[in-house]
Amino acid sequence: QLTDDKFTDYQPSFSLDGKNIVFSTDRVDFSNDMSAIISMNMATLNLASRKITNINVFPGANNLNPVYNNNDKEIYFLSNKDGFRNMYRLTLKTGVVEQLTDYFTGISGITENAPALSVSTTGDVVYSYYRAQKYTLYNAKTTDFKPQISDPKTINLTAAMLPPLKSVGVNIVNKNIDNFMAYEDLPTDSVVATPYRPKFKLDYLASNGVGAGVSRFGAGLSSGVQAQFSDILSRNQIFAAASVNGQIYDFGGQIGYINQQSRWSYGGSVSHIPFQFGYRAVNPDVLQTNNGYAVEEYTDIIRVFQESLQGFTFYPLSRITRFEVGAGVSYYSYRVDRYSQFYRSNQAGDTTSNFSSGMSNRKLSVEEYNQNNRFGYNITPFSSYEVNSFLVGDNSVSGVTSTPLDGFRYRIGVQQVFGSFRYTAPTFDVRRYVRTKPVTFAGRFYSYGRIGDVNTQINPLFIGYPNFIRGYEANTFFNNNTGGLSSNGFSIDQLIGNRFAIANFEVRLPFTGPEKLSVVPSKFLFSELNLFFDAGVAWNKGDKVSFSNQVEQTGFDEKNLPVYSETSRIPAFSAGISARVNVFGYLVLEPYLAFPFTRNDVKLPIFGLTFAPGW
Repeated sequence: QLTDDKFTDYQPSFSLDGKNIVFSTDRVDFSNDMSAIISMNMATLNLASRKITNINVFPGANNLNPVYNNNDKEIYFLSNKDGFRNMYRLTLKTGVVEQLTDYFTGISGITENAPALSVSTTGDVVYSYYRAQKYTLYNAKTTDFKPQISDPKTINLTAAMLPPLKSVGVNIVNKNIDNFMAYEDLPTDSVVATPYRPKFKLDYLASNGVGAGVSRFGAGLSSGVQAQFSDILSRNQIFAAASVNGQIYDFGGQIGYINQQSRWSYGGSVSHIPFQFGYRAVNPDVLQTNNGYAVEEYTDIIRVFQESLQGFTFYPLSRITRFEVGAGVSYYSYRVDRYSQFYRSNQAGDTTSNFSSGMSNRKLSVEEYNQNNRFGYNITPFSSYEVNSFLVGDNSVSGVTSTPLDGFRYRIGVQQVFGSFRYTAPTFDVRRYVRTKPVTFAGRFYSYGRIGDVNTQINPLFIGYPNFIRGYEANTFFNNNTGGLSSNGFSIDQLIGNRFAIANFEVRLPFTGPEKLSVVPSKFLFSELNLFFDAGVAWNKGDKVSFSNQVEQTGFDEKNLPVYSETSRIPAFSAGISARVNVFGYLVLEPYLAFPFTRNDVKLPIFGLTFAPGW
């Protein structure tokens, strides 16, 4: 606490050297018992001595929003000394006051005392000016103004005085004010203090639409809704989401709560989330039926149900750094539905025609599936417990597509998982953005790994997503004659593992958008162009990572084709160009063209489309 008296002090601003504060105050008029009109003058406070010095400029006018310039030799402020609120500059050494603007409506915020002026260390002045029935922010250099010398002792408030109002009726308000003393004061026991109780109200409600469909697997429904609730002070917030994508047992939901009343914020969530995947296969056994023999071709739809309870707390160490701690428990269960198609066959497996009643579907038990599956999937239910801790920093400045253009971001921490399986998962994610007009150079290094007991029930990680390495999406590996295998032994398996490291580099150019930021000014289309280079490698414990362009070869098969080592891993590289487009603030689209250098199973560059902001 820097002041402790009866005066009003507000709108403080530090000097650049941090030794003084300039602020607006009513010390002069309030000390002179000018109770009818109390104007705001300016004063400075020396932090070392705690001495307050009044600035004797425009006595009787309101002098607001004082700020030091970039060398602490001048003070910019707003004053209504001529009846309009304009910008002035005071040179501290000489006491010379200069008027910098001469506006008819005046410089002001939304309310009379709202801040409306800011001066940067690079000599930029930003102010709010009411014009054409709206508040607009203007930016100018300190050298752009045409200063006029102004007498610091003289004011003229005539233009600010309203003409007297001629009332044709009874002036009830003023009459009651004049007779204020005629009314009794409220008794002290008539005002009762009650504790604040948060009452939640809906902040927003969103939906991703409704869809329905029919296939060989039955009828399905797709829909989702998200909602957020908070109290009037936003100290307490509730987030809820529900969705369905398929059958009724594909329904998922989550509800979370966060309390931000103190510096230690905390919250939790509970969820039921279904995941599903499937595959087609042929039963190797020929089945004997009443009509002869049959071959069974089936599709297994495997659903994973995750019930989870999470808790977390975080503490901001500064405006750009916070510390997070969390814990959670999850339970995983499974459901398998098998859809079968039977074909007439002899014992040699010669399929000729369908049986007339050759379709069936049934639910498999966990035991039946685990005993007969041929793909290594284990669907035994299991539990997982975790604790985590992270240090998070962010001082980035986002551009028109929510992609940072300056600053840095990082998230460094560790997750410990135990229960049915036990492993440690460190995270290291560091991002740096350097703005060199008109472009930004952006770099990221991201590494994550599971160290310990990682069973096949825990899905491995895949780094072929567009937000990791562009040009290596899963659906691009099997649409050519090579089956997704390059001549150097690189395949989609090289992108799957329980540990990964990724490096990205981009040159970002704001293309269309605000005039000060973009190459092409536009008020409607916000976009940026990017040149990118992506690199990454995924591996498992015991694998050999080699920084070469050739997977280790172990020999040849019976067809004299090369066989490659399953434990040999090489990094994936790609480069290309992309464009991010902000679609009216609702989503960000990124079409891109990528050249995957490590792959030679494709001859042309890979085209892709991402629905997400950049990293």
